[in-house]
Amino acid sequence: MADEQEVTMSASIRTIKGIGSQIIEVFQAAGFNTVRELTVFNCEDRILWVTIESIRDSMSQKFPPGYWRRLMSRCIDVIYRIRSAQASDFVPSEYMCPLTLDWFIDPVVTASGHSYSRAAIEEWLTTSSADPLTRTNIGGAPIYSNVAMKNALDHYRLHYQRFRILD
Repeated sequence: MADEQEVTMSASIRTIKGIGSQIIEVFQAAGFNTVRELTVFNCEDRILWVTIESIRDSMSQKFPPGYWRRLMSRCIDVIYRIRSAQASDFVPSEYMCPLTLDWFIDPVVTASGHSYSRAAIEEWLTTSSADPLTRTNIGGAPIYSNVAMKNALDHYRLHYQRFRILD
């Protein structure tokens, strides 16, 4: 699983892990140096494509034409990723423990079939034998690790939640 990275709006784009030196070069040549500058960029603006064409024309080494289109697409993907990070800590409801209203931590499933964070349901069961959602009696019934949920969380965090913007 990729480590979650926290960045500030004033952070240099160079601090964003995993975007690659070519993309950083394009952003900086286009005048974007901070995370904040990328969040307000209008992706319909042609400045990125003009910058990429300029870089392409100045290079002695030739790349296939598809390379430059992919580079442009990757730049736009990074901008959208940064914009979506502004909404963090958004927790998709599928990955939210109904007791903590936050990310599942060590997800488990009860006899009722509902998932909870282990610590949250264990605390709940110290004061009640009823399932928090269904109110059915689950006292004494085992709780099982929800491996499928853990894998889904890991997949989501690896592919969709790379970093958060703090301010």
